[in-house]
Amino acid sequence: MYVGRHRPATKPARGRQFVIPVDLLSSTVAAGLIVRDAGASPLSAEAAAMKNVSNSVAGLGLAADPDAVAVAAGDRGNLRASRDGVRAEAALGLAASSAAEAGADAAKAALQRIAAEKAAAKKAAAAKAAADKKKKEAERKRRLALAQRWIAPFHGYTLTSGYGWRWGRMHPAQDLAAPTGTPVHSLSTGTVIFSGWSNEGYGYMVKIRYWDGTVSWFAHNSRLLVSVGEQVTPGQKVSYSGNTGNSTGPHLHLEIHPDGSGPVAPRSWLAARGVYL
Repeated sequence: MYVGRHRPATKPARGRQFVIPVDLLSSTVAAGLIVRDAGASPLSAEAAAMKNVSNSVAGLGLAADPDAVAVAAGDRGNLRASRDGVRAEAALGLAASSAAEAGADAAKAALQRIAAEKAAAKKAAAAKAAADKKKKEAERKRRLALAQRWIAPFHGYTLTSGYGWRWGRMHPAQDLAAPTGTPVHSLSTGTVIFSGWSNEGYGYMVKIRYWDGTVSWFAHNSRLLVSVGEQVTPGQKVSYSGNTGNSTGPHLHLEIHPDGSGPVAPRSWLAARGVYL
């Protein structure tokens, strides 16, 4: 308690202050010390450093240390460079991602194109194979038709005795009169089952079994051109007509035996196959 004296005047409040020695200023700024005023909001590292420098200078009444200022400025530059680097890295990442997506799309498109080309090639190959198969089948049928066609055995002839009863007995053939030496032809594709002299009055005779089992008899020949077991084709010469055996003149005695059985009328049988005598 003061007696007889006036109480010292109260100094104006300046708020709370921290005074940092100048020799610690640079290390304080470099360490990113954050200085706050009472009741103030948190500051960024850059703002805190600059505020420390300002407060310290104001508190000491001295000029700012150039090194400390340089360090603070450098930190600010480093922070900006760091932010710029992050932005650049983000941009590069986005570009790389876009490039990767574009590359993936291109690769996918290329694979789809290759798959489409393979499918088209496979389809074309299948179509060609089908066409070739169809062509081969058509050729096979054409050759078969040529091999199995029926033709007339004789040319330049005159029809004489036909199939039926004659002189009280059955005449199982059709006679075709022609000069001796007229070529006799195979009716179709077949195998020779007899070629030689007949002791039954037919003279020189040839028998041929055809692809459908039918057997033809060519009798009274003057000369034979094929042997037993020989394969013959439609129109192939197998003998020359003559007047051998029981014959009253040069002619071809033609008999038809379906499936090797009994004889039938040659003219009607051949007519059913497009051959007309």
